[in-house]
Amino acid sequence: MLSKVGSFRFYIESYVCDFTAKATLPVVSNFILDAASIHAQQRGFGFSEISKDNVAWVLSRISIEMNEYPDHNQHITVETWIETVSRFFTQRCFRFVADDDRVLGYSRTIWAAIDMDTRRPIDIPAWRPDLLDYLVPETEKLCPIDKLAKIPSVENAAPSMGYSVRYSDIDINKHMNSVKYIEHVLNVFDLNFFKEKFIRKFEMVYLEEGMFGDKLKLYLQQISDTEYVIDTKKGADSVCRSRIIWQAKQ
Repeated sequence: MLSKVGSFRFYIESYVCDFTAKATLPVVSNFILDAASIHAQQRGFGFSEISKDNVAWVLSRISIEMNEYPDHNQHITVETWIETVSRFFTQRCFRFVADDDRVLGYSRTIWAAIDMDTRRPIDIPAWRPDLLDYLVPETEKLCPIDKLAKIPSVENAAPSMGYSVRYSDIDINKHMNSVKYIEHVLNVFDLNFFKEKFIRKFEMVYLEEGMFGDKLKLYLQQISDTEYVIDTKKGADSVCRSRIIWQAKQ
């Protein structure tokens, strides 16, 4: 059996950096998806294997806490492991490490396995009991960030921006890619935010699938000097909700 913890190295090319010459939050999020995909594929429960059962892994929640973002020309190692498996969800954790062994941050994610015809979650332990062989409990490897908390809806606010889901937003599961939601959320903020601050903590809960042609609107609410909530809606229904904690640059 392969090791329970996967470790994958990525290189920060110039084209994945923003004007600060650092990798962006969406790039870090893509590393999360890549590491999760490779880890699952190597252990027999990745896309090519589970698609035979007409099943797909779908990201339900994500929380990312970064001490700093990797620089241009830097390598980053992404470690990932499965912390829990319940009836309908698995919790997968991540640690981001620089080449000098500095810990750049951590992430917690929650995944559902859905039937591609009904789009409904399936009973994970009944479907794939072998996932339990790869559990790494907190007592063995700690992911020292808060558990995923509820994100409130935004009410009685004018939309900050809107967009229609187009071809470039759609992934292999025929719905809006998880990272595309994040990219659109960040576009709500003025460039000065990114000049003066960095995203210390980001949380998102995915509530409904975004499909091609959907017209979405983003509603922004400031909670405090550092905390903002963004509610992405299709009509009156929330498609996803996000919480961002900003921190001033040193």
